[in-house]
Amino acid sequence: MTISLARYNFFISLELLKTLVAKGVKYFVLCPGSRSGPLALAAASLSKRKELTLITSIDERSAAFLALGISAASGQVSCVITTSGSAVANLLPAAVEADRSCHPLLFLTADRPLRLKECGANQAVNQQDFLKSVCRHFDESPKEGIHLISKERLTSLVGKSFEMASNIPGPVHINLAYEEPLHPCELDQKKVLDGWVIEGFLKGKITPTKDEVVKSFQSLKLLKLDPFSLGIIIVGPWRGKVKQLNSFRGALKKWQKLTGWPILADPLSGVENDQEGLINHWDLFFSIGLFEKIKEIQVLRLGPIPPSRELQTWLKKPGKFQLLITEGDSRNLDPIGGSTQFSEGFSCWVDKMLEVIPVKPAIDKKIVSKKLIKELIKYDLFIHDWLDKRLFRNGLITEPALARLLPRLLPESIPVMIASSSPIRDWLSYSGEGAFLRRCFGFRGASGIDGTLSMGMGLSIIMGRMVLVTGDLALLHDTNGWLFSKDKNISLIVIMIDNGGGGIFNQLNIDRIEEGDFEDIFLMPQQVCHLTLAKAYGLKYKQVACLDDLEKAIEWSFSLSTNVLIRVCTNSIEDHRLRVNLSDDLKKTLSENLSSFD
Repeated sequence: MTISLARYNFFISLELLKTLVAKGVKYFVLCPGSRSGPLALAAASLSKRKELTLITSIDERSAAFLALGISAASGQVSCVITTSGSAVANLLPAAVEADRSCHPLLFLTADRPLRLKECGANQAVNQQDFLKSVCRHFDESPKEGIHLISKERLTSLVGKSFEMASNIPGPVHINLAYEEPLHPCELDQKKVLDGWVIEGFLKGKITPTKDEVVKSFQSLKLLKLDPFSLGIIIVGPWRGKVKQLNSFRGALKKWQKLTGWPILADPLSGVENDQEGLINHWDLFFSIGLFEKIKEIQVLRLGPIPPSRELQTWLKKPGKFQLLITEGDSRNLDPIGGSTQFSEGFSCWVDKMLEVIPVKPAIDKKIVSKKLIKELIKYDLFIHDWLDKRLFRNGLITEPALARLLPRLLPESIPVMIASSSPIRDWLSYSGEGAFLRRCFGFRGASGIDGTLSMGMGLSIIMGRMVLVTGDLALLHDTNGWLFSKDKNISLIVIMIDNGGGGIFNQLNIDRIEEGDFEDIFLMPQQVCHLTLAKAYGLKYKQVACLDDLEKAIEWSFSLSTNVLIRVCTNSIEDHRLRVNLSDDLKKTLSENLSSFD
């Protein structure tokens, strides 16, 4: 019988925390995250059994200082658990203080496995190095994944780390790589909690999918595609210089006109709404399987890959000849593998290609590309009308409806910053043509939520009047950003989606938690009245209850020149159901109304 990797992850996480508890660690401060999910489930289980004291915090910086206070008062090691990415960077201030004031502090940070490092994978950073300069000791699980650790190695890791944190008190960092799947089903949780064990831990290695190593070319060696054969263009978040964006857009127009290839663009790509061949609802195309019949195709990838799991799954399948072009960044930016990389910029590549390709091919092979884009546009227009009817029919505010309507209510000259987690994902899936009406900004490097408001304020200094769309936790994470409101050059309209905590975690593949409360260890709702908080910072604010209210609130916000807050309340559970239903119903509707393309 095959045992799921998710069960191993949970089992090892539980063993790790039990070993720490046995050493005398009592207090654990848990921050929200998906990669750290196995640790969260383990901590919740032990907390329910009264084996440890669990405290939750939405802010890693605050969590670390809270743990520091516990250690300072008790003289005992306390522990902070975080997810990957910039979450780890937020631990540094408390780690510095723990080092200098000699207080025992242990950081457990979840990380991506080795196969996702140094290849542009989302939220995969060199977090193992963030705290080393101030820590007494650093250790880590096997880089391929914690499921490969032996019992002996785990005991040694915990023993040495606890000893180093305690003997000359100070901070210690343990970095733990987790391979997917991360979240055990209810049966796997129950088995482990009922005493399932594997002596000495995993004997044989579970080998993750091996992706091809990307070949990166830093020279001007020309890597060719056939413009007259079937192809597709995928445009990720813009990572070039600001002054290069116009030439990039011009090159994209040239290449699309020559090839007739469809364009699938990320909202942060900088692609403009008048771009020919732009497919607005492409993320939904993948989620309902419309691209599955395309077996062989050239794929021109511009910049980092958009964060669509369905797109990445499709690209991994055979028959995709992929060329990845970056704007001077020679680092490997291909987390899925299989591409060849050209790092001298898209404009340069297009100019070189136009010098060597014939003006007109002997045989016109573009007819296949023309047929493909015609079919895609037909589906795109159908989905456009279908979504409008589904999302706007009752006037209720949902997160997908908000993402669809908001771009239409804003003046086209107004830039938008979109916070990580649900807002940017919904913008990608549901905003349609509205996604490209204006320049969009966001965190697509480490994809964190820290600093969201402050970055919006900084953008406004340069861009002028602009809009920030954010979740409630992301805003609460950075409320001191409101202090920049005293700067008269900042004019920011903040639209806060208040879904009672980290609504994105309702979309995790967790059917049920055997021990512990999902809301407490993942959603972490906070008892904060954001309107009262806004008033304390001297802000003007509005509460929105329906889509009609939203339009009036937008008009009101643009009648002012100061920073304002618009609070939009949604139900994250109902919105998750809505997203699932939309995907299922759309697939069924398309099969009944449109023929599949080949």
